[in-house]
Amino acid sequence: MRKDVRLELEKMSEENYKKFSSSLIPGVKNMLGIRLPLLREYAKKLAKDDWEDAIAEEDYYFEEVMLRGMVIGYASNDVSLMEGYIKDFIPLVDNWSVCDSVFMGMKIFEKNREWAWDFIQPYLNSNKEFEIRVGVIIMMQHILKCDENGKKMARLRRIDKSCLGDSSEKKGLYLDRIFEAMDRIDTSKYYASMAVSWLVTEAFCLFPYHTYEYLKKCKLDAVTYNKGLQKIVESKIPGDEVKRMIRGMKR
Repeated sequence: MRKDVRLELEKMSEENYKKFSSSLIPGVKNMLGIRLPLLREYAKKLAKDDWEDAIAEEDYYFEEVMLRGMVIGYASNDVSLMEGYIKDFIPLVDNWSVCDSVFMGMKIFEKNREWAWDFIQPYLNSNKEFEIRVGVIIMMQHILKCDENGKKMARLRRIDKSCLGDSSEKKGLYLDRIFEAMDRIDTSKYYASMAVSWLVTEAFCLFPYHTYEYLKKCKLDAVTYNKGLQKIVESKIPGDEVKRMIRGMKR
């Protein structure tokens, strides 16, 4: 990261926030302790200027890596320009925080969903923990949650027993492909498994009938499967009867 950018980040750091954040992200070194809203605001500012120059030099701090990803995400939705930058960034992701904070907000994927689907396949087929998580987060946030026009869909407000028998439920454009991908992902590593279980929950809260039917025959490993059920039950959206049914599916 460019020297003046690094100095600006150092000014934003908070020692108490550093201690708090460090406890949530195991193994992370060289953390400054910068609150995410400040980092996002600064990333948007850099993305409007000579952003390529700002990120040309190597990173030292944890927040520099995150800032790099955010700047790339805000810079442009032009696939031909940004694809290489995104591919070069993914190997730098070595924790859940950078992964989720960067890729949850990278709108280029929801603006270009067929490209996005092809882009994530090598990562969904990877055996590397955080490459898999990157692919799953993109699939969840920018493909599962968007309608046919690429607009974000809201979770259902309530899911009762009748929803689980409603075969007329509208199916998301990519839902079958997402279920197939989930069955082949390597979930042997913790943060990959947790990402897929999160995806299970989001799918259920958007498409309860189709996700319920998928869960009856899915090939997810027991840990990921049961964690997905747990997250569904912990959600406020399913009614009590639905939660009892989901608990009864535990392996």
